[in-house]
Amino acid sequence: MSQTELINILSDGQFHSGEDIGASLGVSRAAIWKQLQKLEAMNIPVHSVKGKGYRLPEAVQLLEQDALNAHGFPYEKFGSCELALSLDSTNDAMMHLAESNSDGRHICFAEMQSAGRGRRGRQWVSPFARNLYFSVLWPFSQGIAAIQGLSLAVGLAINDGLKELGIDNTGLKWPNDILAKDARGQYRAKLGGILIELTGDVTDACQVVIGVGLNLDIQPRDLALIEQDAVGIKQLLAPSTELDRNKVAAVLVSHLYDTLEAFSGQGFAPLAQKWNEANAFEGEEVRLILPSSEIRGRCTGVNQKGELRLDTPEGEQVFNAGEVSLRLAE
Repeated sequence: MSQTELINILSDGQFHSGEDIGASLGVSRAAIWKQLQKLEAMNIPVHSVKGKGYRLPEAVQLLEQDALNAHGFPYEKFGSCELALSLDSTNDAMMHLAESNSDGRHICFAEMQSAGRGRRGRQWVSPFARNLYFSVLWPFSQGIAAIQGLSLAVGLAINDGLKELGIDNTGLKWPNDILAKDARGQYRAKLGGILIELTGDVTDACQVVIGVGLNLDIQPRDLALIEQDAVGIKQLLAPSTELDRNKVAAVLVSHLYDTLEAFSGQGFAPLAQKWNEANAFEGEEVRLILPSSEIRGRCTGVNQKGELRLDTPEGEQVFNAGEVSLRLAE
């Protein structure tokens, strides 16, 4: 019996007695207890009520290989695909794998992260089996120069996948966020983010870890932990629409793989115009917050290197991604 088999029984959000769980899995109640202890150690929330049994706080849909395959997940294109219940961070898992896999392509999902992070060391809130958290390990043969504009290309792939899923009211914020429109038709709420990390020789063959966090269902208690406006796909759809996590994951990763293949051969330049068409802040007055200063101007998109273009009182200026933050001027 594995923790995943136990979680599958509890995935309906209803109470199940230890006796019933043991009968379903063909194990003793003591074995069930040991697995429950392991889930607790992994910070997976399982409620226990005397006389009722065990349950998850809410019904969940786990990521499963058969379900992913049914929706066209490109398993055969990756050297490995891990579906973990809980990890500190999917990016950390792939960085560790990179130490022994210098030229392989791998992907890792986690149902929750205990130490998920975004850019600039920010926490990435990762409730169990409610959103998507995954990282891809991808080799590049020409060092850091070959990955300029990569986070923009990844954002574009995710945005294209969302459109295939019928979610059209999204846009991209330079350099690595996916935003959704609010009730007034303005891009305000964060739907997802991208974290790029590099390992290996920055001047030659290197491996890049591409982390993606996408909100599927953001609840009020999550917003209390998030430092900015956020929304999930579920909140963008009609209330009666079913959200299939496995389908979302399969579609997004298929788009991401194809985009990374193209980017590896041609770089960002062929994607620049398409990214500009999805630019959430096109024509908006913005603030670019640098480590020791702030620049204001009108956002006019990106150039073929993926650099941000701002129309300022001093003329057009361009900026590389780094320790910067882009905000609307209001």
